[in-house]
Amino acid sequence: MGGFSVVVDDAPVSVDAWRNRRAADLVKLLAMAPQHSLHREEVMEALWPDLAADAAGANLRKSLHHARRVLESADRLTSEGGLIVLCPDADLAVDLDTFERDADAALASADPKECARVAATYAEVLPADRYEDWSEDGRRRTESRYASLLAAAGEWEKVLELDPADEAAHRALMQMHLDAGNRSGVIRQFERLRDALRDRLGVGPDQATIELYDKALALEGADPPTPAERVGGLLAHGLVAFGKQELEDAERMAHDARSLALDAALGHELGEASSLLALVAFARGTWHETFRDDFVKSMTKGEGFESAVYDGHLCFLEYFLCGPEGQAGADAFARELLALADEHDSAPGRALATLLLGEFSLLSGDLDAAVRVLREAVDAAEAAGLDSASSIAMERLGEALVAVGDLAAARETVVRGRPYAERSAIPSHLFVRLFGIETRASETTPDALRVVREGERWMADAPHVCGPCSMTFRIEAVRAFARAGDLPHARKHFGEADRIAGMWQGGPWRAAVWEAQAELRQAEGQAAQASALFLEAADLFDQFHRPLDARRCRDAAGAFATQR
Repeated sequence: MGGFSVVVDDAPVSVDAWRNRRAADLVKLLAMAPQHSLHREEVMEALWPDLAADAAGANLRKSLHHARRVLESADRLTSEGGLIVLCPDADLAVDLDTFERDADAALASADPKECARVAATYAEVLPADRYEDWSEDGRRRTESRYASLLAAAGEWEKVLELDPADEAAHRALMQMHLDAGNRSGVIRQFERLRDALRDRLGVGPDQATIELYDKALALEGADPPTPAERVGGLLAHGLVAFGKQELEDAERMAHDARSLALDAALGHELGEASSLLALVAFARGTWHETFRDDFVKSMTKGEGFESAVYDGHLCFLEYFLCGPEGQAGADAFARELLALADEHDSAPGRALATLLLGEFSLLSGDLDAAVRVLREAVDAAEAAGLDSASSIAMERLGEALVAVGDLAAARETVVRGRPYAERSAIPSHLFVRLFGIETRASETTPDALRVVREGERWMADAPHVCGPCSMTFRIEAVRAFARAGDLPHARKHFGEADRIAGMWQGGPWRAAVWEAQAELRQAEGQAAQASALFLEAADLFDQFHRPLDARRCRDAAGAFATQR
């Protein structure tokens, strides 16, 4: 806990003694295991999952030899009958064991103070190995006990540091605020929960949580609910209705929320209402009509509401371009929006329609048009004061510049988009997209790794990160880490990309996951499998009319044939 160290007969083992990394990993793995023993096949699968049994067995024997030398005795690391045991006949103290025993005793006592005391002794398990697959089970087991201790101690804010979407913790804090008559505290906590659930899980709060929110709005002696608070309640109930597939109720509440937001000039809440309407419309297959309606209403309202509507529909607009149908129909739809913007003489409307036209040109492979139209979109979005649209226009222009080979201009463009992403109402969507294209625009693998690590730090510090919007970053991170030979990190990002692609069935994202898997196979030395996966990805990209992506994958597959 807090880092790996070993003491033998009261003498600390020097870090330099672990020159064989897998010898140290073997000791760590056994230290975390129940009874500190594992079958040799379990060890081989954990530490060398991609090697054949003979090769993994040879590596295990080497690691055992090196670890025994460091521990100064073969008796401290035995291998008999296929079972590998750490210190079977010696006094062995592992801080994880102590923490788990103390945690179990504290939880059994149900004493909040004792639970808090034991929780205070927690430290992250093997922080230097947090991306190693073999450390995952032990890390989760210990973190789960820590979370249980925090909950038993009532330290709900610390629970949320572990999991910002823990609804029980948010609800407990809401109840505390409600008991104190603090309506604004209940509302702030509810909004934190709603944002976390939406961004991390794509769901809304439970009915029990919304009932606490309603009680806060009805507190006696308090001022009447503000329009923003009323909109928040409508949207919460609408999300519950949507989760039950009660689409008519969800749509009615979203319309009521949008009307309130329009009347009270609440731009952020208008975007939230638009998001719920977009969810319902996607479920019904009527998203185009809903977005067109919102687009027109926002232009008639003015006062920056175009940006709020665009923010509310962002993920759905991108899914329109990246979903199962690809970008089919995007050009005609964008031109229709442009005509509507001209009809209403709306500069923000023209900027948004121009951006969609530029995105269509890029994804269709018309790079000359893409660079030209996206530059127009950047200028139009900046002039109209649309922060989110400016960020996306610069991201997409950077992507186009990468495709034409101007990497320096691409990096300059996406870095220029960062202030717009930061100022926007939806930084959780925009920043990670910029990091993805900046990684792709890197000249070398070390440069790409530097950007990926910056992106990882940003994601770790950000309160929310939109999963679908992180897809490009995840894929580029897989590529960067795989090419650097850092397979554990590459696999972590691949797992997230695969999970997200599974949430949004079909479309080019699935092809992108195949491409990322090909990069992994290439890094693992499995050239034939990598080539086949690149070709599979190319065929999928072709199905969705993404010629640039298909060509990149075929070029990668062709490189193997040249090497052979």
